[in-house]
Amino acid sequence: MKIQRLLIGEGILLFASVLVFRSVWTLLDRCFGYNYLLEMLLVGAALTTVGLVLLNEEVECELKEMRK
Repeated sequence: MKIQRLLIGEGILLFASVLVFRSVWTLLDRCFGYNYLLEMLLVGAALTTVGLVLLNEEVECELKEMRK
């Protein structure tokens, strides 16, 4: 179950990083010329946050178990 949460968190991070990278790149190239770029950037940032929180929780749990 723990490895499943780690994989889900990493998958979310991967997908979110693609959205953030694409959004920032296009925003810089086109000076906000495309539709929904800001929304994609916000969704990517939110997914990145969720993924990092999930990964951090699982890593903290693993470290606590290793200490015991």
